[in-house]
Amino acid sequence: MTEDHGVISSLIVQTRPENMKTVQAGIIAFDQAEIHATDPCGKIVVVIEARNDAALADEMRRIGDISGVLGVNMVFHHNALQ
Repeated sequence: MTEDHGVISSLIVQTRPENMKTVQAGIIAFDQAEIHATDPCGKIVVVIEARNDAALADEMRRIGDISGVLGVNMVFHHNALQ
């Protein structure tokens, strides 16, 4: 059973510079994802809020499935347990 408790995580999404705009557009399409910074070399800093760890993992997988994404790495993770 997956308990809903709220999580927030930051990610580094890596792409090739020529794919930045496409990947950013794909990330922006997710309701719970926000882009907080970009680097022209192909790095995108993303913050995701999700209801639980399973939902977070699903969102990370979906971001990884965007055409042009080379990798998705979690940098920070916080569980907001009540």
